[in-house]
Amino acid sequence: MTRWRITSNRSLEVRELLDLIICEFAKIKRQRFILFSMLAACLFPVPLTVLVAKDRLDFEQLFRLVVMFGHFLLLPCVLSVVASILFFMERDSDMLKNLITIPVNKTKLVVAKLTVLLIVAVLYSIAGLGATIIGGLIVGTVEGIVFKLGLSVVLGIMFFVSVLPVIILIVYFNKSYILSTIIAFFYSFLNFAIALNIMNFAHNIVLITVLPASVIMRWWMSFWSGLTAENAIIRRPYMLSTPVCAGILFFIAVISILLISITYKKQED
Repeated sequence: MTRWRITSNRSLEVRELLDLIICEFAKIKRQRFILFSMLAACLFPVPLTVLVAKDRLDFEQLFRLVVMFGHFLLLPCVLSVVASILFFMERDSDMLKNLITIPVNKTKLVVAKLTVLLIVAVLYSIAGLGATIIGGLIVGTVEGIVFKLGLSVVLGIMFFVSVLPVIILIVYFNKSYILSTIIAFFYSFLNFAIALNIMNFAHNIVLITVLPASVIMRWWMSFWSGLTAENAIIRRPYMLSTPVCAGILFFIAVISILLISITYKKQED
């Protein structure tokens, strides 16, 4: 009997969380920015395809360029703006009083918003890969689609984690979309610049082991093909194994989600 009650309570909690996630999707489905970001993911590979075709590079080079600029630069900006929409929506529409009256568990609400953000990140990655495959067919051959699909999904999850620290600032300041956008773009460009120039740093310094984009870059480099023997030797000290990368990002995710939840609770209470 006790076990049945525990199972029933857990099922009820899962159902409540799913209902919150559905509600969050319903609130953002009319936001044009979400559709625009998916469209950007599809159109972003077009100019890169032209450059690759002009220089007669292969599909692997095209995929690498799309990930470099589409994920490391554009995706964090997109996710940060979407996060601002998700966390500011109740405040702007004066729905907070209703949430307090119901009441809604703030931790579950945060988890629901972050789940929606995670789904947006994965969909963005898949949409970008689809456009890249079309570009690859124009360039020539397309190889390793299944592997690149899995890699794109993993990268979407990783870059979701990478924006969690900036979401802490967005929730903490809780001011306006303009301030949130400035913070998001500064954070994204800082991460992108360091990840792009990672070889200019010593491989054992803390900076490139703490910033999420640098951690992701060091992991992603281990999957690059077509490197010369000399280039591979130079990059090897910078490469991170999957367990190490996953461990660092998991730690960042846990700390960030806890701080987001605590900050959100304090503001709304």
